[in-house]
Amino acid sequence: MTLAPATPHPAQTQLFDAAASRDIDAYAIANLGVSGFALMQRAADAAFDRLLQAFPGTGSVAVWCGKGNNAGDAYLVAERAHRLGMQTQVVALIDPQHLQGDAALAYAAARDAGVSISLGMPATPPQADVVVDGLLGTGLSGPPRAPFDAGIAAINNMHKPVLSLDVPSGVNASTGAVYGGAVQAAVTVSFITRKIGLYTGAGVSCAGVREFADLAVPAQMYRSAGVDWLHWSAASLPLLSPDTYKHRQGHVVVAGGDSSMPGAVAMATEAAMRVGAGMVTAVTQAQHSAAIIARTPEVMVRGFDHAADHPAELNAETSAVIERADLIVLGPGLGRGAWGEALYAAVQRSGKPTLLDADGLYWLAANGAWHGGDLSITPHVAEAARLLQTSVQDIQADRLAASQALQAKYACRGVLKGAGSVVFAGDRLSICAHGNPGMATAGMGDVLSGMAGGLLGAVAAQPEACDQMFASAVALHSAAADLAAAEVGQRSLLATDVTHAAPKLLRG
Repeated sequence: MTLAPATPHPAQTQLFDAAASRDIDAYAIANLGVSGFALMQRAADAAFDRLLQAFPGTGSVAVWCGKGNNAGDAYLVAERAHRLGMQTQVVALIDPQHLQGDAALAYAAARDAGVSISLGMPATPPQADVVVDGLLGTGLSGPPRAPFDAGIAAINNMHKPVLSLDVPSGVNASTGAVYGGAVQAAVTVSFITRKIGLYTGAGVSCAGVREFADLAVPAQMYRSAGVDWLHWSAASLPLLSPDTYKHRQGHVVVAGGDSSMPGAVAMATEAAMRVGAGMVTAVTQAQHSAAIIARTPEVMVRGFDHAADHPAELNAETSAVIERADLIVLGPGLGRGAWGEALYAAVQRSGKPTLLDADGLYWLAANGAWHGGDLSITPHVAEAARLLQTSVQDIQADRLAASQALQAKYACRGVLKGAGSVVFAGDRLSICAHGNPGMATAGMGDVLSGMAGGLLGAVAAQPEACDQMFASAVALHSAAADLAAAEVGQRSLLATDVTHAAPKLLRG
């Protein structure tokens, strides 16, 4: 008998905003027969266990408490530290007499255990080996107000390792936005749900090491949906059919590489071949042909030099290549001159499925709409701001909303790149689980567009299949970057290292 695979727990596959997290908490309390205070005690146990594991030898802790359940968790952590014999000092920025419900019970437990509690901002922050941040939880929706802004600054100025409870104070749990100051945590422990704000945007750099405790809340309590937490899996790609052939695997055309940018096309075409495209043709400046072929002889090259007095006209050979394509990657090294504009116009007229990257996105923003075939886009934050005619700050304030706006405006699938890349495809949003700071280097986007184009080429006529394949390409690219960085280090990571690492992941 073959057993069906177990359904993954939602906390392991999804990320949740503040509203969904509160709904799941409330539903669990109402239906599990477990009190809110019992869950708070579980949270304190989990957090204190992480503190002991992450910071062995800790002899003293400073616990900063605000209000609400986040403060309640912190008071109970302080109570546990005190009972274990650690020197424990609580800084209460909000008078504990104003606490209600479970938070009030937690304060009483710490007080009755004999924990030292001081009220208000101290003139001198307490000395401690480790700081516990329990100032602000998931309710933050704007810049921290007094006294929390001062408390956040004081915690950071202590220059001690910080354990944040649920989210670092100052980080929006739903978006990852930081409006003013935010606690820079060494470790953040989330409870019951993984918070979106720890996995995308500025929140990623504030969270430090992200730990998670589900507090034994079972899967059926997760009645509110989250966004998918996108992990690479070789199983997400179909097996190659024994009778497949190169035309079935897709003919991908990579168009770009103006006079000074041959490397962009070279990297994109090699990446497309490496992930399994059946055929790849570079449409580029004729002068680049020899270099591209020398690097990847499997790639075909069509040189395109338009006449200066007819900048929007392609020669017959180039037009024929575009017409034979299953999918076109337009943008790597495309440039913003007449040559790039001519290619952009020709690809749009062709009606072929297209992936726009780099200067392809510049021309999309300049035109304000896409009138070609099925569209995929791969903007970074500044490109997304140009496409939506807004600021980088607005994009970063809510990366998920910006992704939905891009999808709606341009009727496309795509990825908003950056820390916690957001994939928008079909009716789902997902946040990539992979990636590292070493990816902030030239050519990384060209490799992504090549990988995505190479995978999309075989299914270009099936939009629903393209949605899944595009998400797989983003996950593969970032996971390969992590694998390569583990070998060469983040600082030494090159875009081509990612291409070379990808086959190890494709083997599964």
